[in-house]
Amino acid sequence: MAHNDTRVAAAAAHVMSSARPAAAMDSAARRRACVAFRVKPSLDTGLDLSAAVCEELLGLNFTCKDGEEVSLQSNPGRFYVNLGEEVAARPLDLDLPNHMRIAWWCYREAADIHKHPGGMRKLAWCYNTGRGVTEDPAQAVAWYQKAADVGDAASKAKLGSFLVRGCALAGVVKDTARGLALLREAVEQGFGAALYFVECYLTGEGVEKDAVHRVSLLRQVITQDAYHTGNAQTALARCYVAGDGVEAALKQAAKWSSRAAAGGNAEAIQMLETLRMCDFCGTHSAAKLWCERCRKVRYCDRQCQLAHWNHAINPHKGPCKEHRRRAAEASQQEAGGASTSAHH
Repeated sequence: MAHNDTRVAAAAAHVMSSARPAAAMDSAARRRACVAFRVKPSLDTGLDLSAAVCEELLGLNFTCKDGEEVSLQSNPGRFYVNLGEEVAARPLDLDLPNHMRIAWWCYREAADIHKHPGGMRKLAWCYNTGRGVTEDPAQAVAWYQKAADVGDAASKAKLGSFLVRGCALAGVVKDTARGLALLREAVEQGFGAALYFVECYLTGEGVEKDAVHRVSLLRQVITQDAYHTGNAQTALARCYVAGDGVEAALKQAAKWSSRAAAGGNAEAIQMLETLRMCDFCGTHSAAKLWCERCRKVRYCDRQCQLAHWNHAINPHKGPCKEHRRRAAEASQQEAGGASTSAHH
């Protein structure tokens, strides 16, 4: 155990020092972190170490993903959630024994002791996947329910999924109406991972068809959930193509598919090819006439191409020259790299 204690203490120092810039953490804080984590391998015995760990971590700050600094005094629930995420995310980098057990313990502290909704959701995830603790779907659902009760959108979506499908192992009886209601609440809060529920308003599966409300939900996801914005933008583009919930408008469809494509959405990239607009007049058309020099813009006809070249406000001449310069540099670098490889 002594050998493990040394490894855990060293890894703990790495975890905690990465929570803030090294210069901002004094040696006393580092020692507190090491002492706190040194006893972590004893978690396998089932010993509740919360009091001891809290005492050792007092005074230590942790910088969250959004830049907010929290400590056990200022926001203990969020402190433990972020600490658990840090431990769970980097097991190989940290060489931390029983890392998921430690993460589970952190989430339990946040959820059970400090009533933090994020901790409740993470604890539910541990029970649902068997990470750091014995898999227990019933416990997972119970914690998702607690987090949903205090407004956590992600937990509402997860609980709604259980209810829509039903889960005998978790003791959940299928209840499509209640499940869809929770999924709707999650989407209305901007939780884009529940986007598949939005499609129910188009098909009428479990809810009354309402294409207009579907469009409204998609716009909410676009403005509130950066992670799922691309999928929502693509879905909104499809609405404008088909006229579902909005007046059909190919220019709007091209606008939203362009934004999604810029973020790397594969479906939007394909859609954009069929919705290509003239880069000068903005008219939706086949737009297959490329600029022969840079091959970066397309036009609906020769007239638009000529007008764009020396346009008074937005001429293509300058950008075209820059595109060609960059292409030439890239070609030279590639050729140089190939030559070097051949030489070696």
